[in-house]
Amino acid sequence: MDYKGVEVEDTYYECTDLIISRVLLTAISERVALQEAIFLSGFSVITAAPIQACIDRLVHPSETPDGRPGVLIQLNIPSSRNHENFEKAVSDRLFIAPHLPTCSLFNATPRDQEKFRIPVGDRIRRWGDGFEVEDEIDGRKVYRIPVMTGEMIVEKFLGACEGTDGVLEVITENQSSSIIAMENAANRVLNEVDGAAIFCFPLGGVVGAKVGGINYKNERVTIPHIYCPTIREKVPESKICEGAKSAFEFPIVGLNENVVKNAMRLAIEAIAGTPGVKKITAPSFGGQWGKRKIYLKDVLRA
Repeated sequence: MDYKGVEVEDTYYECTDLIISRVLLTAISERVALQEAIFLSGFSVITAAPIQACIDRLVHPSETPDGRPGVLIQLNIPSSRNHENFEKAVSDRLFIAPHLPTCSLFNATPRDQEKFRIPVGDRIRRWGDGFEVEDEIDGRKVYRIPVMTGEMIVEKFLGACEGTDGVLEVITENQSSSIIAMENAANRVLNEVDGAAIFCFPLGGVVGAKVGGINYKNERVTIPHIYCPTIREKVPESKICEGAKSAFEFPIVGLNENVVKNAMRLAIEAIAGTPGVKKITAPSFGGQWGKRKIYLKDVLRA
């Protein structure tokens, strides 16, 4: 179907059921908070990492427990990896947070969505070597840990909820068109949707993968060969259009299906309005990635 002059394939994306913990990182300034959130989110695509970490949105000081600028991060893994693996991955990832100057961490998972809680504070407080103290801020039970820049505040428990994801594949004329389209979509999602998060901030887009391999059958993921422009002539089922020299994947994680659909709609609008975009579609892995199907035409009607 045609959407704003760009072909949107009549297909669907597969949703992965996720376990998500939404964390609020605050710091002395917005710039510092964002840099630290990006650092804490590093090495975070589930293809290789023990946990995914995505940037949700910036938070004004008036909305944070300590009155400082903040950034929301969504830590997540597929539900099939189970709660125990998730708890360990979250605790391991956040244990590096006391290295970050002026950083503090608070629970930001919606209470009405929480399925269980993770006692991250009990582990992180051990950075304090016995000098940490218990306190309460705005009804939140926290530890105050002395660090070199003053103190780090960490909430005792982080909530975990059930969420989901969605993903687009976008084919463009060249690499510049891909980068601009990624950034346009990321800006729309971050600024207009609460509860949706993107990878690889500030780009939002990534180089995608497929489940398994053709030649390297023992690998869990390999290149999505049908979306790789340089091998278009070698791949009979290639999705790359004539004249296209680049493609990218745009994944979104969200606190529920409606949030993801709304974010996907805005992403498609932003991408379709970018010069050089030739086609928007979505990957399908025959149910290996996720059992639920969301059609792009239904996303655009949302």
